[in-house]
Amino acid sequence: MQCPYCNEKMKKGYIQSPRHKIFWGEEKRKIFITPAGDDIALSDGIFSVPAVESYCCLKCKKIIIEY
Repeated sequence: MQCPYCNEKMKKGYIQSPRHKIFWGEEKRKIFITPAGDDIALSDGIFSVPAVESYCCLKCKKIIIEY
């Protein structure tokens, strides 16, 4: 995948979590137990380690995730 910011080649990898799910939300929470409102589930790790495929640009320090 090419970086949409600088057009360099991005590295494929995974964002992972020691918890059972990974979520994206508009607000940062101090205690994050369950998703709230319009939060988007990026992974579901009930029966496996939660991970979401992503691409990293080392030049721009950006990570791209498709959900």
